[in-house]
Amino acid sequence: MLMAAAIGVLVLPACASPVTSATAPRIAQPSATGALLPRDTVIPLNEVQTFFPDVTQEATTGWNATASGSPTATRSVAYTSGDGAKKVTISADAYATAADASAGYQQAVELSRAVPDVKAVPVPSLGEQAFAGSVTQNGQTHVGLGVLDGTMVVGATIAGYEATPENIAKLTDLARAEVVAAKNR
Repeated sequence: MLMAAAIGVLVLPACASPVTSATAPRIAQPSATGALLPRDTVIPLNEVQTFFPDVTQEATTGWNATASGSPTATRSVAYTSGDGAKKVTISADAYATAADASAGYQQAVELSRAVPDVKAVPVPSLGEQAFAGSVTQNGQTHVGLGVLDGTMVVGATIAGYEATPENIAKLTDLARAEVVAAKNR
């Protein structure tokens, strides 16, 4: 992926259903305290709707079970359309050091590239590194984007949307807004 990670990240294969510890692949283990980043680390529904107006509700929030490496705290929020056909998932993972964040990010990139039939998606520079990819599984397209920025890894994924340049641009702008929110927590 052009710069770097469907950190949707491994949410690519999991984004058809809400991200919970029971339904998403466990890449990371919760920190010793099971720490969650504050809810306001991830942008709220009304901001997500500026990019994807058809999502109307927050479906789940909690630990990001798809985080890679050893984050000290995470937060994942999934938003869906009323009928559940469209989904936007945003995650933020905090690491003790920039090296830990980079290692987690690189692991996510490697795992994302290993997803069968994943295709690179070009995105502009975001953070220190960014990677995006799309895949269609069971008739549903998923586009995921991940960003490494200091001690944070941010992911944004859409499901039920086509991988059009317009949707990718909106996902990129959403990820950019989330990087700012995560940095300002």
